[in-house]
Amino acid sequence: MRHQLLAAAAALTVTLSAAPAAATPPPTQYAALGDSYAAGVGAGSYDQASGDCHRSSRSYAALWAAEHHPAAFLAAACSGAALQDVVADQLPRVGADTTLVTLTAGGNDLAFADAVGACLQPFTTDARCDAALDESDRLLREELPGRLDTTYRAVRTAAPNARVVVTGYPHLLETGGLCAVGTEPRRVRFDALTDRLDELIAAQADKQGFRFADPRGPFGGHGVCARDGREWINRIVLTSLWESFHPTADGQSLGYLPVVAAAAEQ
Repeated sequence: MRHQLLAAAAALTVTLSAAPAAATPPPTQYAALGDSYAAGVGAGSYDQASGDCHRSSRSYAALWAAEHHPAAFLAAACSGAALQDVVADQLPRVGADTTLVTLTAGGNDLAFADAVGACLQPFTTDARCDAALDESDRLLREELPGRLDTTYRAVRTAAPNARVVVTGYPHLLETGGLCAVGTEPRRVRFDALTDRLDELIAAQADKQGFRFADPRGPFGGHGVCARDGREWINRIVLTSLWESFHPTADGQSLGYLPVVAAAAEQ
């Protein structure tokens, strides 16, 4: 009996020692790509070395990196970047060993800045606003699907093994009350355009197997004209117009960061 127990123990030892060790995941190599919303424009605390890209240490990307300490962090997002700029200027800096990519882009391809100027600045006419939003609608229908597809395929080629998180955009404006920023019909139409943009981004991202991070939920009730005054979107900033209608530091940390972090960890 004693010999049988010893033999069983020896066999168990051999079995246990032969079990393969759990694979250690590779260290996170993080690349943050996109436009002004990804760069953190409007949140302050800008990296002066980033120049007109206006990258902020309060952007959702910088906050995620500060919390998770990736082995490498590439902050490549830049104010004013359209999808073609992501492909031409940002993706060449992304290494094949990248394990996480975040991307916020597409708004500039719809001439959002022109629409903001035409609809939300004082003394603009309804005709001018309608014309700007009509053009944004046309771009969304006719050109943006192909541009997103091209960009997302390029991201996958540049970072073949990365988890890719693509974000949408929040509603800039609250509706249903009196507000000095735009008229109620303009605010409603502007937010509807954002919904169509986010739906398209989510659908195109899903085709590539990317994760979609939707900031509209957390930002709800915190756009310009918020009734409680807790606005996470800047109104017109006269001293630095380029910060106007961009997320504040709270918008980045409380609006964007939670949904990006959740998508990155799925």
